[in-house]
Amino acid sequence: MNYAILLKTVVDANGKTNSVEKVPMMEVFPTISLESMYKLCECELVDIKDMPLQLVEFDGELGIIPAVTLVFDEEFLLKNEKPVANELASVIYGYGRLHDQCLCGNVLLCYTNEEGECMPFSESEANAVVKCLTRINKHIGDMEFKVQKPMMKFMTF
Repeated sequence: MNYAILLKTVVDANGKTNSVEKVPMMEVFPTISLESMYKLCECELVDIKDMPLQLVEFDGELGIIPAVTLVFDEEFLLKNEKPVANELASVIYGYGRLHDQCLCGNVLLCYTNEEGECMPFSESEANAVVKCLTRINKHIGDMEFKVQKPMMKFMTF
């Protein structure tokens, strides 16, 4: 069975919790369909970003973030008055190291093949990614996440 990985940040009476879910991909085709992306990210417009393998330091320990493809809601900041950072996804996206942009909402992890198609992980790959994310999640509390304000820039032609 093949899996995509869904990252969520849940805010409830107990506080904020980051969750990592392995989502079985039962699709007929080996690729992840656009409809599945919309459904899992709970949106109508997605952005897709390939992230290379990264080494990050948490509490003096080096951690590895594997090369993954992030699928996320392109319009989340425009549709939500009080957006909450998806902390795990933001760290993978490079928040605090490469830039100061947080990702919000559900974020789907997969990989991209040579043809540029989004593909699910094998079970062993998904388990390895979940293991890395679990380790990173233990150190998330050490970071402060500040969601950027949405803005639009209009240009004249």
